[in-house]
Amino acid sequence: MNLSNISNIEAELSVIGAILVKNDAICEVINFLKPEDFYDLKNGIIYKNLKELYESNIPIDIITLAERLKDTLKEIGGITYLSKIINSTVTSKGIKEHGEIVKEKASCREFLKILNSSLDKLSKGEFSSEHLISYTQNSLINAKSLESRDTGRVEKIMESFMDTLQTRYENGGDIQGIKSGYKLIDRMLGGLSKEDLIILAARPSMGKTAMAINLLLNTVLKQNAKTAFFNLEMGIKQIVDRVVSIHTAIPMNSIKNASLTEEQWYDVTKSASILAQSSIKMYDKILTLASIKAECRRLKIKEGLDIVVIDYLQLIDSEERQENRNQDISKITRSLKLMAKELDITVIILSQLSRAPECRSDHRPLLSDLRESGSIEQDADIVLFLYRDECATRS
Repeated sequence: MNLSNISNIEAELSVIGAILVKNDAICEVINFLKPEDFYDLKNGIIYKNLKELYESNIPIDIITLAERLKDTLKEIGGITYLSKIINSTVTSKGIKEHGEIVKEKASCREFLKILNSSLDKLSKGEFSSEHLISYTQNSLINAKSLESRDTGRVEKIMESFMDTLQTRYENGGDIQGIKSGYKLIDRMLGGLSKEDLIILAARPSMGKTAMAINLLLNTVLKQNAKTAFFNLEMGIKQIVDRVVSIHTAIPMNSIKNASLTEEQWYDVTKSASILAQSSIKMYDKILTLASIKAECRRLKIKEGLDIVVIDYLQLIDSEERQENRNQDISKITRSLKLMAKELDITVIILSQLSRAPECRSDHRPLLSDLRESGSIEQDADIVLFLYRDECATRS
């Protein structure tokens, strides 16, 4: 293996030298660079001690550093090694850029470690292929999120807030999230926001799937959002029939039986061409929580991903069975909420309701009607109920 791909000793020495030349230079790297990011253990030990001196308000020079190192001074090469670093450093300029190089190489080593671990588990037969993919993707994304995690400084947080506020002002108060195409919902929610878990719940035949497909078509075709639609209830042919029916406003039976007028044939052909070129992905065979998450991560990394719709919650197999179905559902919703945050996407889950609304005079749904609710209302950022008088009366 070419070590230059996973380490840069010159950059490490430049960072240390810059701090020894100008103490305050450490401010440029202290928030993101850690001792363990250094490939050369000697350099990692030196940086750790430089950091401790700075945080203790002790002036940094070769004498205070040597005193701080004490027993480990000989281990890192003694005063000779420290002098060599100082003598080879001309300026403290560029420390941030060199620190970023050190950080990047550390990330490469971490990714290599994860891949080697996956290969080891594969050779030992510890995981099925599906579990191995999920394990590897989880590990890689977690490592990347830790690398890029904000330091929590209020200055940066407020700077980001003001940038967002300025953008909102320049947009004239327009909706900031992705527009669902349903004006009332968009006004109430401000559009579909990243990191949100949205539950769309109703009794059967209220139109959950139709609304979800409409929403996907609005976001994909009008705003070019990258979306994924997991339908655990229907086969892919049924899904396509419904999508084309909704897109063209042609009755479902006409499409199923191909009893179309010449104009309808034209509309269906045009719809098929538009959908084929769109950024919507449709799945009918991915039924487990692990496989849904694995595919979403793959899409996010490879093609980008904005919105995920899952139809529907109670059909998701959690694989690792809990004591009861309520606990299964709780685990699923919590995991999908974490995925929304991790991948910076909107996750919309369709959900069945219990029969409780049918026992009430007005038939209107309540949060307590969420079937096998577990902690749905706790994990969800938004819960939307579909209700139509004519359907409720008919049922």
